Order: sequence, then structure tokens, then C-alpha cells
Amino acid sequence: MVHPRGLPSGGSVTPDADHPVDGLTDWRSAVGSESLYRSLVEQLPAAVFVDLFLPEHTKVYISPIVEPMLGYPQASYYTDPDLWERSIHPEDQARVLAEWEAAFQGNSTYDVEYRFLRADGTTVWLHDRAAPLRDGGGATIGWQGVMIDITAQKEAEVELRLSEARHRALIDQLPAVTYLASDEENLQLLYASPNIEKILGFAPDFAPTTDADWTEWIAAEDRDRVLDGWLHSFETGAAFDMEYRSIDAHGRAVWIHDHAVLIRDPAGRRIYWQGVMVDISARVKAQQDLAVAETRYRALIEGIPAVVYEMGPDDERRTIYANPRVEQLLGYSREEWLDQPDIWIELLHPDDRETELAAHDRYSETGEPWSREYRMIAADGRIVWVHDQATLVRDERGNPLTWQGLMVDITAQKLAEEQLRLSHDELEFRDVARTVQLEEANELMTLEIAERRRAEHELRDAEERYRSLVEELPAVVYLWQPRIEDVSLAYANRHIERMLGYSPEEWNAGWWLDRVHPHDRDRVLALALRSETTGEPFEAAYRYLAKDGHVVWVIDRAVLLSRSDDGKPLVFQGVMIDVTAQREAERKAAQAEARFRELAESGPFVPYAFEVDHSHEPAAVEVTYVSPQAATILGLAPDVHRDQASWLNAVHPHDRDRFNARAAENLATGGPWDFDYRTIDVDGSVVWLNDRGSCIERDDRGRPVRFVGALSNVTRRREELDAVETERARLRTLADRIPGVPWSGSFDTVSGRYRLVFVGPQIRELLGVEAATLLADAESLTRWIHPDDRTIVAASQRADRSDVEFRVVRRDGTIRWVHGISARETQPAENPQVWHGLMLDVTERHAAADPDPRAEHAKR
Repeated sequence: MVHPRGLPSGGSVTPDADHPVDGLTDWRSAVGSESLYRSLVEQLPAAVFVDLFLPEHTKVYISPIVEPMLGYPQASYYTDPDLWERSIHPEDQARVLAEWEAAFQGNSTYDVEYRFLRADGTTVWLHDRAAPLRDGGGATIGWQGVMIDITAQKEAEVELRLSEARHRALIDQLPAVTYLASDEENLQLLYASPNIEKILGFAPDFAPTTDADWTEWIAAEDRDRVLDGWLHSFETGAAFDMEYRSIDAHGRAVWIHDHAVLIRDPAGRRIYWQGVMVDISARVKAQQDLAVAETRYRALIEGIPAVVYEMGPDDERRTIYANPRVEQLLGYSREEWLDQPDIWIELLHPDDRETELAAHDRYSETGEPWSREYRMIAADGRIVWVHDQATLVRDERGNPLTWQGLMVDITAQKLAEEQLRLSHDELEFRDVARTVQLEEANELMTLEIAERRRAEHELRDAEERYRSLVEELPAVVYLWQPRIEDVSLAYANRHIERMLGYSPEEWNAGWWLDRVHPHDRDRVLALALRSETTGEPFEAAYRYLAKDGHVVWVIDRAVLLSRSDDGKPLVFQGVMIDVTAQREAERKAAQAEARFRELAESGPFVPYAFEVDHSHEPAAVEVTYVSPQAATILGLAPDVHRDQASWLNAVHPHDRDRFNARAAENLATGGPWDFDYRTIDVDGSVVWLNDRGSCIERDDRGRPVRFVGALSNVTRRREELDAVETERARLRTLADRIPGVPWSGSFDTVSGRYRLVFVGPQIRELLGVEAATLLADAESLTRWIHPDDRTIVAASQRADRSDVEFRVVRRDGTIRWVHGISARETQPAENPQVWHGLMLDVTERHAAADPDPRAEHAKR
């Protein structure tokens, strides 16, 4: 069979623009004058074509745009009857021809999209639409249609589908719930990403009922606080940013960080809220664990019956920390110790000051552990002897940080020693003098015995007091004897049982190294052997296996007390502190840091942070962190983002003023920002960035000082938006330039209301009124239709397709004839129903066919 889009074998008709082809008179009269037709179709960015039955199917016209659009000369379609069919893409050919055959046989509209091979071999997408062309009697005399190049739209559709897939995959894989919520006080969840099942236990298609109270999913303890925060955001439009407990589908509380922002349309009207919920339960638990640990260690330190302190390593010797025992020891409050930098120097006994200051300088220079006994003057004038032992803490580079030490009151011990010494001297004196005065010697001996008994009693009291002190210390104090000689001096206080479960007797009877964790044993043994050989202090952090098998981390420090007669180390004194909780907290902190570093440095965006120094004019900005992903994700030169001047130079000149204005505003107010701008890469290409962030810290004057933000490469999105905007502008221009009035209308099948959705600006020429006037009044168009024609127009408005001519009355009272065509876009069951149409002014044709002066004016 011969397709109507082709020519019969051996047949061809080549029209001339100025001389119509013979036999086309009826068609010419049907569409108007040639000049009107040419004006109508040759300005359209589409190939308009006409096939007529003369009596065979003959292509009588195709608009000249076909050559730049498809690459073949206009005349080729007249001389080559198979050109169109042959140029259809092989994969689409069968479908297209079947569609065309069905339309031809059914005498109905043909409407299809397909690929077409241009003359140069490239492929374009066409939207091809044609309808039967009828004469005045309704008989089909041919086909009239239009081919539109939709390649850009198809490519944009493909890209949009890919982009949607990418973003969906990103949203689905993010360790968070992204959501949309309605903009109302009792908000409704409109969408939630699939991770809501993993985090809160709800199915991905979960949606609350319209009468649900969303606050019921918030833990009762946090509900009022969260509701107050939401009401503030709802009323002001400010971002909602809170951390609270949410009740999951199983009734368990989950800590989440909920951040949402208000989305507005281009006109600034509020649309909905878009947010993200992140499960922060692990972080909150770690913080709570750290708080518990901090409380426990603070109680431990402040409960030690001795002064625990931390002192600066510099010449000022400023006290950084002192536990409450300092007030009991010397009568000065902790605040006085911390506020007066040189209080330790001032309270040194004058006879000991120079010696201790020199020793302090020496120990500070060498970094050796400090262990001294000296006198201090208490607030009430008492002389207090102290045993002061401290170690110098260094950072990872070996620089001194602080002295951490323990100061014990040994006044009673010193007094007892002095009394013993005096008694011993007195006894010797009496022995020498007893041959002179026996009675006096006896009397003095009696006094001496009484004094000795008193001194022994004081010594026993002092020994008991210090034994209690040692036994009650929240740390293991021990004696370590590498070589057992005549007497074993092994000792461990009672805290060994609280820490590892062994009684002091069990601990002293066993071999301590057997209880060290197997993974640490070789290292600890090497350190112990070194100390046993050289007498150097022993210091290590390692693990023990407690009596019940659980693992305990300790910090173990020991120093040499005495050597044997041959000079070899004999006895060490040490202390072990349980640091298991601290180690666990550090491990969790390291894991958390690793997780957040992975998020910051592996995600599809570039987190950054900077600080502002307001002491300069203008304020100085220092970038403190930028994700190493910056060069890869943003496509910019490495390190360009680390320098403010380099970054500013990278901003596109057309966006630089806007960028500077936003930056200045953010630095001054600390308000959040979220905007797009362009940058220039080193190769000259343009990179679109989305820059968003907020202030996270202000100084005591309320000025913003710390900021965090994130950069995203949105070049593709901006290009798509530009493409969409370009297409929108192109279509708008096309609609505005059509030599007719395009329109769209909708009918609500529930309410029965019909209204215009769009009408082209050409309506002003046709009716003398602005498009906005018609759009504002649903019934206004009907009033402009001639009263005698309103019935036929109303009948055509609900048809699937309509083609009717009727009269309208302009604002100035003149009458115009209109050729109106329309088609239903929606399926009959859909609501609302949508139609698109076109109104053409055919007044001149009617005037030429039937001039009637009475038709010039009419009253509406």
C-alpha cells in the first residue's frame, strides 16, 4: 500500500510559492490567502506539512525549516516519495508506520514521537502530529500536520531520569532520613526516605493520618521543648534544628538530630518543609558515658586524702588545678590557689624557698619526676611539712604541658622523727653523765623513758594514719622487690581487690606478670627487666586480666626506693590507676571521629569551617578546615579554597559582587546562607557551586566567630535549570508569536467549574482586553462570545476534539470571526479535565466571502 505520508510511484508535485499548483483551489480557500498561510507557518520552529488527495496522496507543502532541522532540502520531500519513511530510525520504523496506518485507516489524528536520521547521519527526536484535512462538506481531502524537533527535551528527560535515579540512590543510601512535611502547625509527613525503616522502624511507605498529632512520636520528656522549637520555626520561617528522643515503631527511644528548612517558590510563597533526621543515639550515649566517667574521676580525685594538683611548666609555676584538700592542708581555698599565680612560691618556708625553686628549675629542665620534702607556711602561720611528688606531662611532640602531682602532709612524721632524734641525743648525754650524778641520771632516765613512750605512741599514731591513707587511696599502691633476699618486702594495698578482684595476700603470693594480658606481656616484661637492671623508673599503660576474667586497663608507675649492698635495684614503690573507662571513652571517641571524618571526607559534598577575628578591621577570616575532597568534587585547583584571596579570585566575575555581599552579611550577622554561584576552574571552565552553612559560635559580644558550611558541585543541576529555562522561554516566545491565541482550560468534574488556566497575550489584539483580565474571571470569556454563537461554543468545550468557527465581540464593539480548535489532554476519567486550544482570527476570510455591513458592530 502507499502511505499518505509518501507519494505514489512516479508521481510528484512541486509547488511554487507564488504560483499555486493546479487543483489546489479548494484547499487554498479553506485555509485563507497564501500570504496569511505563509505568515502563520513559516515562523513556527516546526516543520508544517500538507498532503492532499489529488486524487492520489501528494505532498503539496512542507515548510522551509525542514532543511535546517532535518538536513534535507525542502524540494527533496516533493521529489523523493520514500524519503520520510526511509529516514525513520530502524528501531522505530515498524511502530511509527503502524501508528500512521491506524490513523489513516481510522481517519483520526496521528500523534507519535520517534527518532529520525538526518542527512548527515545524526539522530534527532521528532514529535510528529497530523490530522485529517476536510473540505466544507466534511469530506477528508488530505492531511495537515507538524513535525517538531524534541531532541533536547528527550535528552533532558533522559538526564533527568538518570539524575533522579542518582539522587534516589543517594537518598536511599544516606545514613539519615530525608523527609518532606506540610507547612502547617500540626504538620503532616508528605514523604520519608527508606532509611526511616532502619532508624525508626517504620515502613518506607509509612504516612501518618491527616488527624494524627506528630508530637506523639516524640518522647514525653522532650515534647514541650520540641513543640516550642517547631512553633518558633513555623511562625518565623527560621530553620528547625533540634536534638530529641523519638519513639520508634517498637516503642524504643531513639536520639535524633532533626534539621528542616522552609522551602519557598520563586515568588517567595511558603510551600513545604524539607528536612533530614540523623540517628545520634551512639553519640549521645558516648557523651553520657563521658559525663559519668568525668563525674567518677572527679569524685576519685577530690576524695583522695592528699592534695592532687596540676601546675604549669613555666617559670610562673601557676596552679591550674587543685583538689579541695588544699584548703584542709594549708587553709587557703582552691579559688585563692587558682587566682594567685605565684601562691606556691609565696607559701614556701623562707629557709627552703631558694632550695626548692632551684630544684624546680632543674626538674623542669630535665623533665625527671619530682619528689621533694619541704616546709610551707599555712594561712594561720603553722609550719606544714609536705611530701611533694609529681611528673611532667608532655604532648605527642615531647613539649612539656603540665606538672601533675600529689602533695601529702608529713608534718606529724617529721615531728616524730625529730622527737626520736632528740631523745636519742638526750640518752647519750645521760650515759656520759651518769657516773657523775647517779640520782640525777636516774631521774633523767625516767623522763627519757616517758618521752620515748610518748614519741613511740605518736609514731604509732602517725603510722596508722598513713597506713589508712595508703589503704584508702583510689589507686593501687605497691612495693615491688625484683630480687627476694632475706625478707620479702612485697606489698599491695587493699585497692588491688577492688580493681582486679585479688586480695592483697593473693596478689603478693602470685607472679604479677602471669596476670598481664597476653597481648601486652612481652612489652611489659621488657620494661620491667630494664627497670630491674638499671633502676630506671617503670612506667607503662597495659591491660590486666582480673580474677573474674574481665580486662582492666591500668597506668602503672614505679620508682626505685633502695638498692642492695652490691648496688643493684632492690625495692621499687609504685602506683597503678584503673583507666579502663577512659580507654573505652577514647576508643569510642576515636570511632566517632573516624565515622564523622568518613562522612566529611568521603561524601558527595565538601564540608568546611572558618573562624573570624573581629579584632582586625576588616575582620580577618581564617579557614580552619576543608575536606580533602574539594579538588575532586568541586573540580577546582587544589588548595584554592584554603586562601580567601584565591577563593575570591576563583569566583566568576559576574557573581563576585553578589558573593561579597552575601559573605559580608554572613560575617556581620551570623545568619545562615544557602546560595549558588559560579567559579572559574584553572582550565577556564565554569563550575556552579551551592554554598550553604551557618554560624555555630559567637563571642561574648554576640559577634559570630565560628562558621561551618558545605559546598556542592551543582553545575549539572544549574545547566539543567538553564536548559529548562531556555526551553520555557523558547516555548513562551513561540506561544507569544503564534498568529493566533493559544489557550489552556480545565474543568473540575466535582464542582462543575470551568476556568481558563492560560491564554496567550495575542488575546489583546483579538478582543481588546488583557490576558490577566480573562484569567481572573472564569466566566469572562463566555461574555465576549457573540450571543448567537454561545450555544455552539459551549457544546464544543467538552468534546475530545473540536473545530468550530464563531463570532466574538471586541471591547470596542466590533465583531471578529474566530476559528477555534481544541483537544482534550486528559483521559475521560481524570479530574480535572484539561483542554488545549488555538483561536485564529478569520474575520478577513468571512468578510471576503460574505461582506455584511451589519456585522461590523454589535452590542454585548
